[in-house]
Amino acid sequence: MSIRCRSHVRNFSAGEVHWEEWNPPRNGDTDRRPVVLVHGLSDSCRTWNRLAPALAAGGRRVVALDLPGHGHSARPDAPYTVAWYASVVAEWIRFLGLSDFDLIGHSFGGSISMCVAIERPGRVHRLGLVAAGGIGSEVALPLRFAAVTGLLELAAPVLMGVGTHAGMLVLGGNFNAEERRHLARVNARPGTARALSRTLRHAIDLRGQREHLMDIAHRIPEIPPLAVYWGDRDPVIPARHAADIDRYLDGVAVRRFARAGHYPHREAVADLAPDLVRFLDAPQRAPRLRAGARAPRASAAAVARQASPRWQPWPEAPVRHWAQRSLAPLLRQPPRRDSDGAASPADLGSRPPPVPC
Repeated sequence: MSIRCRSHVRNFSAGEVHWEEWNPPRNGDTDRRPVVLVHGLSDSCRTWNRLAPALAAGGRRVVALDLPGHGHSARPDAPYTVAWYASVVAEWIRFLGLSDFDLIGHSFGGSISMCVAIERPGRVHRLGLVAAGGIGSEVALPLRFAAVTGLLELAAPVLMGVGTHAGMLVLGGNFNAEERRHLARVNARPGTARALSRTLRHAIDLRGQREHLMDIAHRIPEIPPLAVYWGDRDPVIPARHAADIDRYLDGVAVRRFARAGHYPHREAVADLAPDLVRFLDAPQRAPRLRAGARAPRASAAAVARQASPRWQPWPEAPVRHWAQRSLAPLLRQPPRRDSDGAASPADLGSRPPPVPC
């Protein structure tokens, strides 16, 4: 059975957006809802190249974009907040003409997907979250440090490429050598560090993730049927967040994978894919908010204010100023210049042609 994959690029409000599309066989059943896939931080649409063909083989059109600041998409001078990303994804979905679709998000892409459910009410038929952000507050300490110090925005492109390669070796994900080279290469493009730094600064602080599902759930007219997937060995976002969602919502399908880490859609695809297909195909009831459920940070802040009128958030500015003053000279690299003294196109965020799937 042949699954066709094609690469596309088009200009949107955030600049060029690149995406890949997997189509089912011509002689197969093609009446199922399309699936939209949203990757996480410092990743690309290629992260789905093991799961997407399995979904397309069941008769689905599957589309996965490179978020702005990632992969082969543009690196605009933008805020890179969750809401901003969601607006770009919603604009792209409108262009594709998807009026009723299933949405799957991994890691930070899970936070974006929850926000898209608000942007496109009634259009998201099923929502799948894979090791998703926004379900708890805890997150890996290096991400908190990077968010608070703001040093990533000063990082030279070569450091982004080297850091990506090293990070993939640590985090796993069953990426082969070619996939690691590809991700290191696209993350070394000028503008990637700025996008990552701004994303982290808006999404994370020293105490962890700023935004939570419960911060936005009340804005969704009806929460679509929801499934949560997690690897028990996740070193980035604790796997207990998968169980914690039951504190906030009733009627959520949860599946954990004992031998997977932060990439269950790659490390446990043989188990995740059929479970996800059943979730997408079978009748599902919509989750319901539990009475009195609140985002954990909102609850902690309320308790702290009651205990001490002088309670204040953790002071991050002194940490950021110290780190930038002490470490910035080691990371800063001036842009390359052409012979006439102008910055080269590569340093202005130009995009190389997309490679085939």
